[in-house]
Amino acid sequence: MKISACIIAKNEEKNLPRLLRSLKGKFDEIILVDTGSTDRTVEIAESFGCKVFRHRWKGFADARNRAVKEATGDWLWHFDADFELEEEEYKKALLVLKGAPPEVEAFSIGVKNFDLDGRVKSISSHIFIHRRGIEWKGKVHESPKVNRVVGIPVFVNHYGYAVPDLLLKKAKRNLSLLKEELSLLNKGSREYNYRLFFLVQTYIILSAEDKKYLNLVIEHAKEFLENAKKEPEEYGFFLVFMYNYYGRALWKLDKYEELRRVIKEFRELGFKLPEISFLAYLLSKKENKADEAVDNLVDSAVLFDMLSENPFSLKWGGVSEFLPLFENEILNKEPPKVSEKKIRDIEKLWRKKGGRNLGLLVFWLTRKERVLKKLVLKYQEDLLLYALLVNELVKSSKKDEVEKFSRMGLKFSELFAAQLYEWEGRRKEALCLFLTLLQKKPSKLLFSYLLGKYPELSKILSASDDNGK
Repeated sequence: MKISACIIAKNEEKNLPRLLRSLKGKFDEIILVDTGSTDRTVEIAESFGCKVFRHRWKGFADARNRAVKEATGDWLWHFDADFELEEEEYKKALLVLKGAPPEVEAFSIGVKNFDLDGRVKSISSHIFIHRRGIEWKGKVHESPKVNRVVGIPVFVNHYGYAVPDLLLKKAKRNLSLLKEELSLLNKGSREYNYRLFFLVQTYIILSAEDKKYLNLVIEHAKEFLENAKKEPEEYGFFLVFMYNYYGRALWKLDKYEELRRVIKEFRELGFKLPEISFLAYLLSKKENKADEAVDNLVDSAVLFDMLSENPFSLKWGGVSEFLPLFENEILNKEPPKVSEKKIRDIEKLWRKKGGRNLGLLVFWLTRKERVLKKLVLKYQEDLLLYALLVNELVKSSKKDEVEKFSRMGLKFSELFAAQLYEWEGRRKEALCLFLTLLQKKPSKLLFSYLLGKYPELSKILSASDDNGK
């Protein structure tokens, strides 16, 4: 079995080395289609041994199809330049591909979208792996033409949405392309409705800059749902997630009665999505219905946990775009006042199901340090959990307790180990560990912490800048 990695790129000299380092040694060949770079993209690709093909830009699908034409693998795995593939995820995919039945043409995988602090701000999915010879379609939000697709719990890391300005720039570019495509399609056709979904998605992104787009979201979401509800099996994920965009716009425009109706309709259809549960939480909280609010937040946490393990654990898949909003509640808001029995029931549910986000919710409701300790031990590279626990231990002056954990020989994250060195006065070792972690996973939050904690770092950086000049 031969596997080809396929990349389309233009002016990606900043992102490309990270991706190519992560692909090195894993694939039989790496195909890179360059669509007009004026920077070092081609030079970098060739230095990693990529087969580079220059191609005039005619849209995303056209560029993907050039890669398909040049690739010789039995399976083709497509990457964007701002992706990264971890070793464990590659191994999981390899096992699936080796055992793939002949009728399966493609695999949809998960995408972890990182923010500037190195945290996963959302999880999405897309068809990126398919058999040789399959074509792609669509000038924007392109996808391969396949009949049998299976979703697998394999993830790539994505760093392209970390910068809001870049996301807005891409949305403005996509808007004109989507409108052009829609003008050429028969209104009400399936292909028209699929493009309509991406138009609504684009309006949602643009609404962060201008609220006028929210009314367009509502208008076109209604148009889409009117058609898609008649064929739920055909539209699947697109139908489910359109309710999220619709509900989000209604919340931001204070249309609470309509939002209540939309949430009710969504649930009556038997759909599940963490975003809808979170919107239901916000609505219940606004109406001072504490028990109902917490129940909705529990639903949201459980669904976030399911999708973080497997983006295809829900019928037709799922996406978790509201995770930062969920975390913001835990970090900055007071929990609703509910009975001790309800809190015990939620703790019992967490002991049964586990899960990072349900655990965070339990901590929010109980403020028990032991909950955070269990979470940190299980999710050792999670910066937010680490920061929460350190904050609690510092407030409680429990340095000895942390050192006791260390003496037990338990495996700690580099962050936790670096903090231990700090408390022990071993600043040099602590800084080395922090910088090692920062190199692996760039984090604005950690960088700011280091500048405040280690003034000598500013001098080192200044000297480095001067030498660079």
